[in-house]
Amino acid sequence: MRAMAVRPEMSISEGYTVWVWDSIWLPAVVVRRAQTGFVLVRFEHGVTCRVVMSDLEPRDLASRGADKPVSRR
Repeated sequence: MRAMAVRPEMSISEGYTVWVWDSIWLPAVVVRRAQTGFVLVRFEHGVTCRVVMSDLEPRDLASRGADKPVSRR
């Protein structure tokens, strides 16, 4: 049995690019971080919403989407 790797808490701030899980991974930019574990993000299509930190993964713009995380099931 393998031990699961624990991801350290991401350190994010305004303007940080992220992937957001919402049935699929969507590219977004952090607008503001809240103290309650939620983050306000703006998706590339312009919609802004609040998401939990556990639904975020860091994004590398230089990879042009090749860094998209594996889908959750």
